[in-house]
Amino acid sequence: MTNLNQVANPTRKRYNILGMVFITVVINYLDRSNISVAAFAMKEDIGLSNVQMGYVFSAFAWTYACLQIPGGIVADKLPTRILYSVMMALWSVATLIQGMVSSFGALIGLRASIGIFEAPSYPINNLVVTKWFPENERASAIAIYTSGQFLGLAFLTPVLVTIQSYFGWRGLFIISGIIGLLWAVIWYFFYRNPQDHKSINKAELDYIEKGGGLVGKNDVKKRRQEEI
Repeated sequence: MTNLNQVANPTRKRYNILGMVFITVVINYLDRSNISVAAFAMKEDIGLSNVQMGYVFSAFAWTYACLQIPGGIVADKLPTRILYSVMMALWSVATLIQGMVSSFGALIGLRASIGIFEAPSYPINNLVVTKWFPENERASAIAIYTSGQFLGLAFLTPVLVTIQSYFGWRGLFIISGIIGLLWAVIWYFFYRNPQDHKSINKAELDYIEKGGGLVGKNDVKKRRQEEI
């Protein structure tokens, strides 16, 4: 029989998931903005012109903008846990490799690939919140994780400058990539949809579902039967 305290007191695992999304957004913007810190040293070291640096900066935006809609379609079709882990790992590898190349063409290709791999990220963020939060909490949850991009830029820029001062611009990209790879592993092992999360109780699951959270109804029914 389900414990009455469990029913009366919903768990709050959705806020743990929101924290994970927030950290992912910070890392996402870390891998976008580190080139702004590295740009001058990279330009001088590799011997790029201002025009070439302009192309390097814009390469991310070309692919990111073009693949927003396809990225959303992919996010709807594939399991969130696996898709996000793979995308994070791929854009982190591309970030890391930036610290190892010395050609204009390679930088263009790597920045463009980061745009490709990050394109599904915000559709996935929205999907996670839609699954984990009832409608009356959803706007607040979106506002919290969206703030990660601005807090990341504000607080991480001095950190990035410090990293570059000790390890150079190449070390900056390599360390950024390693951070992203580690977080991709953490996401894979700890993220679950609500109906699959072992620590969420029936009361929180009911609260999310009744509030309009898009948890899988068949899975919820099965979970309820297991808890009785």
